[in-house]
Amino acid sequence: MKYFISFLLVFSLKAAAFIPPISAVLKEIFDGRKFSEGIELTLNHRVLTNNGEWSEVEEKILLENRGMKFIWKTMAPEAFFSGQLEKRTYSLGGDKKIPSRSLLFLKNYSAGSAMEFRDALVGEKFLRWDQMKQFKEGFEPQGDPQTWNVKSQYLEQEAISLALLPTGPSIAVVGFQDGNSRKTVYFDKGLLGIKKFDWLEGKESISWNFDQLSVAVNESLFPKKANFTKDGRDIIQSELMGIRQLSKRQSVEWMKTWQKANKTINNSPVSEDTLRTLLSFR
Repeated sequence: MKYFISFLLVFSLKAAAFIPPISAVLKEIFDGRKFSEGIELTLNHRVLTNNGEWSEVEEKILLENRGMKFIWKTMAPEAFFSGQLEKRTYSLGGDKKIPSRSLLFLKNYSAGSAMEFRDALVGEKFLRWDQMKQFKEGFEPQGDPQTWNVKSQYLEQEAISLALLPTGPSIAVVGFQDGNSRKTVYFDKGLLGIKKFDWLEGKESISWNFDQLSVAVNESLFPKKANFTKDGRDIIQSELMGIRQLSKRQSVEWMKTWQKANKTINNSPVSEDTLRTLLSFR
């Protein structure tokens, strides 16, 4: 937490309700990751199907400079599928494509820098550029920092506030609001990670919720648990099983499995429906 600690030491803001600049929050959470080519993430999911039953899916994600590739294994029926992400659409081989309304779930696990995650938030209207400002217009500190009177120049953002979630204290940023529509991102108040993405669209309430920021990679923490809810009802329950750097040999074997699984999606419509539920909002 070197960046944030330095910020506090320089400006000496002691108020308990102080909210750090969002630029500092993002930098603290994401800039320690430093992902390289060939990182594999493994997640297990439980997905509520259209018939009201839960289906289990194991997911492996390969992070590449060219994007992301996926291998999914469904348990009932047991089958392998593979795909890749192209812009905002999953391609599962042949003409099978699943569009996604949001990529923020993936970005929470795959973003390798604060800038990458910031751009994703702005692009999906969970953050505005003006909310990145730290000080009032015209403030240009010069000379001795003790004379800057920073507290009076700090820009208070009406759409940024402290909030208490079931998972703990958070910083809530409302990036978009228009009538009954609203988009809010919640950061952990201790600057450990993301707590929640929340959509309100008319009468529909949708959210990705993250918990147990305990999986450490380099200088960054990742949420062990996540769940997707619609109108308060769990639709997806996810668990991060591990993150590892693949060797060259492991990457070759991974791609062999990916290419083999890529041909099986047309044979299992039940599993395809499960994947559509899993992928359509992440």
